[in-house]
Amino acid sequence: MIISKTPLRIPLAGGLTDIKSYADQFGGVTVSSTIDKYVYVALKENLGGYFRLKYKDSQEKVGELEHIKHDLIRESIRLTGLSETPLDIVIMADLAGESGLGTSGAVTVGLLHAMHAFKGESVSSQQLLHEASHIEVDVLEGASGYHDPTICALGGLKLIEYKGADIFARDIAMSLETRQAFADSLLFFYSGHHAKSKPSLDLLSSHLAEAYEVLHEIKQLGYELEQAFLGGDLHQIARIIGRQQDLKQRLPGKFIDDYVLDVTKRVRKHGAYAQLPGGKISAFVIVCCPDNQQEALRRELSDLTEVSLELETGGSKVATF
Repeated sequence: MIISKTPLRIPLAGGLTDIKSYADQFGGVTVSSTIDKYVYVALKENLGGYFRLKYKDSQEKVGELEHIKHDLIRESIRLTGLSETPLDIVIMADLAGESGLGTSGAVTVGLLHAMHAFKGESVSSQQLLHEASHIEVDVLEGASGYHDPTICALGGLKLIEYKGADIFARDIAMSLETRQAFADSLLFFYSGHHAKSKPSLDLLSSHLAEAYEVLHEIKQLGYELEQAFLGGDLHQIARIIGRQQDLKQRLPGKFIDDYVLDVTKRVRKHGAYAQLPGGKISAFVIVCCPDNQQEALRRELSDLTEVSLELETGGSKVATF
């Protein structure tokens, strides 16, 4: 049996400039980090001669690839050349999907990693991110941008540049003190507001010309955040994370409603900054507290469920049993 373990991610700045229609024209940039919450893919040969799949609350048992309903599983099997190999595949996640944490990117990377290992192939993170991006961006026509499969494959806290489909990543330079202060400043809450990203991203892409000015500002935030980390300026880091949310709410798409306005307002009341991650209204809220306001924020957001969070330095991993 093959088991892959791929981290989820939190975006910090630059998100949405990685969508194909923008990155192809202008180039995009994101700053984000993987976290200690994961997607697991278990894979083995099925001796009964069919594909048996389990994911979320669904199960499939089919004889042919084209009958597989799960897009990411079907296209990962196709890409890796396993269409004629009956497989058992189980997908599990530490946190619920459709939540704004890059789950689809992590699932695609994890599937590909497990399938290559099943074939006895050792693959680099670069190969995984390019294959996963191809499936999500090209084959499935914009189910996400380039960002999620890239950071989930690579891991760590990185600035990633997108020159169309050409991707360049680097670790964000910072002192150990800054990294620890930043990690300590974060709170993470679950709201239960789940939604699919594609309808929101389709709306954004169909009105892209109207969004250029805001997307250019969002892109610049990625470079500004890198400089804030380099300078160890936690207040500036927090402000940029909040500014990302403010700008996203000005874009055409499903990014704002009364709930979003209420949560961000309550967080700002305490001098902290909130971001609801992903290309939609997320099921999670990231809060950066530059002045140790954590206890006040916990009381303020007691209607949400706090989730423990640590930053993850690694990317996708695979093991054989």
